[in-house]
Amino acid sequence: MNKWLARAAAPPQCLTMARVRYLGVSDPAAVFETFRPYRERLIELELRCAPFGTEYLILNAAKAALDAAAHYFTGDPVFYASKPEQSSWRPNRGSQ
Repeated sequence: MNKWLARAAAPPQCLTMARVRYLGVSDPAAVFETFRPYRERLIELELRCAPFGTEYLILNAAKAALDAAAHYFTGDPVFYASKPEQSSWRPNRGSQ
């Protein structure tokens, strides 16, 4: 039997999933965190432009491309979203 036909006839649980590897990006979250100041600067420049004018749209496209790349590599759709500071308070569980 042809190997391609045998593979197509194999039950789905026998097939393995492809593993995605991003060559050269070992820690995508750390890499994209270094771009945070660049993204903030794009937002500052957007605020100086006429809303939905040519300059505004170009800056917005650059920001959207950075957001899309961060989502693609980190898997976090809101990687650059504002995240509140976390409290350092922890309950004392030993004295109950």
